[in-house]
Amino acid sequence: GAMAATCIAFPLPDFIAAISGFGKVFKAKDFTNKDIIQDYVNLAAIAKKGIPELEKQLDEKPEHMPFRLGTIKGGLQMIVDGYSRDDIREILENQEEFRSVREIKKANAMAKMGEYAPAFGMIGTLIGLVFMLGSMANPPEPGVDPAAKLGGSMAVALITTLYGAFFAFFFFGPFSDQLKYENEDKKIESAIHLEGILLLHAKTHPIMVRDKLNAFLARKDRLTDEG
Repeated sequence: GAMAATCIAFPLPDFIAAISGFGKVFKAKDFTNKDIIQDYVNLAAIAKKGIPELEKQLDEKPEHMPFRLGTIKGGLQMIVDGYSRDDIREILENQEEFRSVREIKKANAMAKMGEYAPAFGMIGTLIGLVFMLGSMANPPEPGVDPAAKLGGSMAVALITTLYGAFFAFFFFGPFSDQLKYENEDKKIESAIHLEGILLLHAKTHPIMVRDKLNAFLARKDRLTDEG
């Protein structure tokens, strides 16, 4: 019932996208923001050699990461294609803005299911109580304890409320909060990408790239000369 109501409240593609993201909660990323900064520092050294050398990196894999992120490859492609600094900034800012909007939609869909689940659990309980009270009008079967039968029927009637509360507060609600947290964390990563690509476009010295991008990280997570 909660899922059906959510499908009415939100477009079906948004609902499916939210449900399909359940597995991501338990999957750790293969890289850190520090790894991203290291990649930009390495690319800054290559960018000093010219566009042809930078273009070769589109098909290369970083040494310290399992793959080169699509955002970095996209930024490299724009630099290679001769995009202006302002055009690159506008494109990346728009990408981040609407990525955030899509993620918030998923989180809101999960939060809405968390709101609906207890209500539908209560509806199930009310339906159970209706049948239970209706059965009380009939005399119990021979040898059946009326009090025991009443208690069993009450337990069945209340179980849907338990399920509704369980899914709302242990599943849908926490998952929505996790999506919101990941969205905020992704904003930091996107800011690193924006600054890093613009620094590559300006052919900034690798040490300056490292120091400017380190500003996005906590002191303990920053890239140093030791790695």
